[in-house]
Amino acid sequence: MKNKKVVALLLAAVMSLGCLAGCGKEPVQSSEVEKETQKTSESVATESTEDVAELEDKTIQIWLMGPGKQKDSDRVWEVFNEKLQEYVPNTTVEFTIVPKAEYKDSFNRLLAAGEKVDLAWVGWLTSLQSDMDDGNLLPLDDLLAEYGQGIIDTLGEEVMDMHTNTTDGKTYYTVSWQGLVGYKSAFWMPTELVDLAGEGWLEDTQEVVTKWWNEDPNGDNFNAVFDQFDIYLAACKDAGKLYSGIRPNYDFTAWSGRTETLRILPSVNEIGVRRNSENKLEVIDSVQTESRRVYAQRMAEFYEKGYIRSDIASVDQNNLKFVTNGEYTDNTVVMWSHNVLTDTAKETKEAAAGVELSFIDREPAATFELGNSTAMAVPYSADEPERAIMVLNALYTEPELYQLLIYGIEGEHYTANADGTITTSYGAEGTADADYGLTRWTIGTCMNSLITQADSPDYYPELLAAEEDALVNPFINFAFDKTNVQDIIAAVGAVDSVYSKMVDLCAAGAEMEAKLDEWIAERKAAGADKLIEEYQKQLDEYIKKYNVTDWTTTW
Repeated sequence: MKNKKVVALLLAAVMSLGCLAGCGKEPVQSSEVEKETQKTSESVATESTEDVAELEDKTIQIWLMGPGKQKDSDRVWEVFNEKLQEYVPNTTVEFTIVPKAEYKDSFNRLLAAGEKVDLAWVGWLTSLQSDMDDGNLLPLDDLLAEYGQGIIDTLGEEVMDMHTNTTDGKTYYTVSWQGLVGYKSAFWMPTELVDLAGEGWLEDTQEVVTKWWNEDPNGDNFNAVFDQFDIYLAACKDAGKLYSGIRPNYDFTAWSGRTETLRILPSVNEIGVRRNSENKLEVIDSVQTESRRVYAQRMAEFYEKGYIRSDIASVDQNNLKFVTNGEYTDNTVVMWSHNVLTDTAKETKEAAAGVELSFIDREPAATFELGNSTAMAVPYSADEPERAIMVLNALYTEPELYQLLIYGIEGEHYTANADGTITTSYGAEGTADADYGLTRWTIGTCMNSLITQADSPDYYPELLAAEEDALVNPFINFAFDKTNVQDIIAAVGAVDSVYSKMVDLCAAGAEMEAKLDEWIAERKAAGADKLIEEYQKQLDEYIKKYNVTDWTTTW
């Protein structure tokens, strides 16, 4: 799945450092060893095929994040289980589809109670690193070697290696492939509203955003970005088209740019990394940065000007939506920001909006990313881990089985078109009120997905192409060891739970800067500076141990 050029770059930047797939792993195999490994894999596959015919009757439990149970779920799952017999005989799957808003708490209860779930979605909503380190997930290496060769072949050995746990070198999840690139983000707005800001506004704003995001995130440059968007939002307001304004900490982030960012390395309680003027990595408290102060000052100003809803402290921001199908409502926000990894992705966003859109790009190129934001894992309490991996293997390797699970039954839940696309009642992803339709990127590989009326046929192939030119982060597998600072992490986290909503989500209104000062003081009292020292120590040790000498050309 992974483009070989990017793999070579990543291996040169990271794997040669001896830590990509867990310290202590053997060097890249010679051609003779590769041939022997291939023979072994073929032998295992043959033996596994023979074993499948003699499987005992088993029922397994699979949890997915998605729209919840729908009107025709039972009907589709019955057909799915009939189809499954072709690939994993004598196996029945019972599915539980948990809505996004409930998934984190439900998954934590699953682990606490030791529920007999055999395969579960994990990702950005769960505590994946902690769950790996704490024994909440089963290691999959032996299971994949025996029952998951199709998964390995689909994703590639390199990608499998890159997703091992750096703590112990074991594999605990399989990537649900939706492209291994990310963070080519942009702001986007309806062009009809952008035109209200005047001729040249879009070009001027692109210039200041590029300078702020990619060159120098200092306060003056960040203020310049706010100045430009002030023009846009004021124009919308004057025209009576401000609707629900903007979403704090979504459309504008409280951290700033590619050089001062929490993305270079995983953050711990908002302790992140800045690349300073000497191109050295410096661990910082993002809450104490100049960028966070500018954010608090300017968002307080935006709140007073009415660009942010007065009830923002109580409103569910998940209910604030971008224009859809050309329709504006009282809950429509007038700008959005997220990844748009390809030009086709921009076209897809525009099609969903139903109006012409204007985009302001932030990154010059996508960044190669781990796929751990969406993956499948086996909880420690699973009854049937072997059968679970067999079923997961089939979902990676058998497009028809995957498509049945995700889209339902042809003719009932979607219409197949002559051009190879399909038409659904809900667009690209199933909704709670649809008769049936799940979320395609939760399981398997999106290369097996169908093309709905809301999709571009080129989207996933373009993601593969984007991987070739993606920026490579040489710290992609760095893991912060929390052992010596657990108490501080808990104390700082408790402070953050009080103040982050007040400042980052603007719940404090015009008092945001005052609350920021309180937040900083409370974080310091809780030990944030000691957390910075520990993080810097581990980072310096990592750089020295693995001889990381340059990250400026790849990140």
